[in-house]
Amino acid sequence: MFEEKILKLIKEKREGKYWDFKVEYHKNKAELLHDIICLANNLSNVEAYLILGVADNGHISGIKGDPNRKKQEELLSFIEGKDFAGGKYPYVLLRTIECEEKEIDVIIIQPEDKVPYYLENSFTDNKNGKPRTVNAGSIYTRTEDKNTPINTTANPLDTETLWKIHFGLHPAPIKRLQKYLLSSNKWMENTTGYFYNEAPEYTIYKNEEYSDEYFSLVAPFYAYNQMNSNVLYSQYECKYHDTVLTSEQCITLDSGIYTTPTPELSAVTDDLYNSDTIYYRYFIENTLIYNLHLFMYNEKSMEQKFSRSRFLECVLIYKNDSEKKEFENYIYKNFNEINKLINNNQTRIFGIEYLDDRKKIDIVRKINTGKVLNEQFSNFRKNYN
Repeated sequence: MFEEKILKLIKEKREGKYWDFKVEYHKNKAELLHDIICLANNLSNVEAYLILGVADNGHISGIKGDPNRKKQEELLSFIEGKDFAGGKYPYVLLRTIECEEKEIDVIIIQPEDKVPYYLENSFTDNKNGKPRTVNAGSIYTRTEDKNTPINTTANPLDTETLWKIHFGLHPAPIKRLQKYLLSSNKWMENTTGYFYNEAPEYTIYKNEEYSDEYFSLVAPFYAYNQMNSNVLYSQYECKYHDTVLTSEQCITLDSGIYTTPTPELSAVTDDLYNSDTIYYRYFIENTLIYNLHLFMYNEKSMEQKFSRSRFLECVLIYKNDSEKKEFENYIYKNFNEINKLINNNQTRIFGIEYLDDRKKIDIVRKINTGKVLNEQFSNFRKNYN
């Protein structure tokens, strides 16, 4: 996943808000420190990457043999040895990947909510007779693909944004929740549910008021792709203080093994008269419901891993809305062929023996739809990306 992400950034052949290319390691250490601080203070407040061995236009030169190349220990010692305000310095990691048979180093910078990072005492390096100074008190950031020049400071609006992030005023609570859900290890369990350890005002709990209402709901089609089709519905609410940011219907599958929010429903029809329709379920990455889906999954549990895998055989996961629209257009253009594949799929479904014929047909078609669309989606991505 990490290598794919970096290679995708390189293929864009341009720098961006949270990634920067350098054809070689910095000869001047002040310039290295300046680049790291700028990326740590990126205004998106996301993990950032200083990619070494790649030119600004994306050409890969590699970093092997660079006399200024750093090791992880050297990089950590360099950062931790600087006088950052409040003793709070950016957390950095060094990874090496191969591309086109060449080594590339990537300095990974994780900003968290401690921005803005800045020095209490200036740091100067005179190497190569070119003195460069990271000034004390100067706040550096990155706007689009440009760093704040080393001899200036960020403009007031960007500085304000960084301090808002620091004090939890930016981004909006629902966006912060979306981000926090990706760090399941930082959520602590209590008697009512969970709270985020670094911001306890964010909580998740099961609303028991829905229990009676959900008791009579039947199992959805994807439950029959599990080893056990028994399910239990519930309602989870995510709150900021006393405000409910989102309330999601969830389902526990495989007789209590795996819990997930119920996926979204979509449909594609073959013509304006809706004479035939393909219905399916999906998630979109980096949305609140999808991040809650990830939060509920314990990847260390082999039972959950198996149940989730069978669940996702019937459910699509898009990268964004645009990809969803493009694939649904692909389904529309190839509707008859895809519909035929769905109808001809010979998947054997267990646990439906005692259902009436109409229900059996519905479940089999929906499971076949999910599996056929996932196969088509995989081919779509290979051919259209």
